[in-house]
Parts: sequence; C-alpha cells; structure tokens
Amino acid sequence: MDVVKDNKIFLDGKLVTLTNPDERHASFFYELASDEKLRFFSSDEPFRKLMHKEFVYNYLKYIMPLTEYYMPFVILENETGRPVGQIHAGHIDHDNHNCMIGFEIHPHFQRHGYGNDAVKTLLDYLFFDIKLHRVGAEVYEYNIASQKLLEKVGFVLEGRLVQWLYRKERYWDKLLYGVLQAEWIDSAKND
Repeated sequence: MDVVKDNKIFLDGKLVTLTNPDERHASFFYELASDEKLRFFSSDEPFRKLMHKEFVYNYLKYIMPLTEYYMPFVILENETGRPVGQIHAGHIDHDNHNCMIGFEIHPHFQRHGYGNDAVKTLLDYLFFDIKLHRVGAEVYEYNIASQKLLEKVGFVLEGRLVQWLYRKERYWDKLLYGVLQAEWIDSAKND
C-alpha cells in the first residue's frame, strides 16, 4: 500500500494518494488556510488571513516537515494528480501507540468521497504499518459532515468538551472521536 521513494511516503487509496507536501503544494495549502469557511470548521483560532509570504515561511518551517510526532500529507486525486485537500496525523505518541488526525477537503472537491478515502487510507497506514493502538479525532458539534464521515469509517463518539469554542455569538462543544486498531482490523475484514 505505501511506498517510500526519495524520502517521501506515498499511500495509495481508491480515489486518492496521500504524500508528504513539498514546496509545490505551498500555494494550495495557503488557499486552504485562507478559506474562512474551512477555518470555521477546523480551527480553534479565530480566522485571520495570513500574508502569503508569512504563510509560506510557516509552511516550509512547521507544516511541511515530517517528524516522528507529526505526519502531514497532501491529498492528491488519483485521476489527475491535483491536490484536493490535506490530512495529517499529529500528537503521535509512540510510547502509548496513539495519535490524533485532522483533515480538510477543498470546497470545490467536497462530497466526492475524497475525505472518506483519505481517512481510510491514513488509518490503514497508522494501524497496519505504524502499528498504533488508537487514533482520535476532534470535531465541533456544528461540523456535521465530518461527524458523519468519522462515524461512517468506524470512529466512535467518546466524549464531549462542553462549550469549548465561542463562535458566532455562542458556545459550541468539541466532540472527541476514536477508533482502536482491533476495531479497524475487524471492519477491514468485513469490507
């Protein structure tokens, strides 16, 4: 499933390929980071559009590098090779064999199954290759699409941080999801 070539990871899904981002993807990541609607759904931080130069510096220094605790991927559509989103595994805890994932699909490419395929592809890698025990994800209660995606691929709602986020003149809960390696393996057998 995965191929390491030129110090880059390539994870092939049915619809998408995940690979580590590089300089060629900086403008696409800037577009994702500059989309106020995406930030509303995926960030604790209030929306602040970064200057392109500032973003590229942060992208090259902090977002792009693969580390033992953070694995970023650009999601590429298999048919065209064009970027459609980003997904990452972060807070990778090798002692306790767990991590958190996050993902964003560009608005033009939502509702095509790319997010679903990207999450499944990353989970296969994390559970079968990295041998993690648990993977978690966080979403805000108003992000129904991400909740449905996580539940569809096998995540279970494990908890709720009540009134975690203040947006649009009210407080919102952050929902905590998780899936265990054994649950993922069982679901893979049934596919």
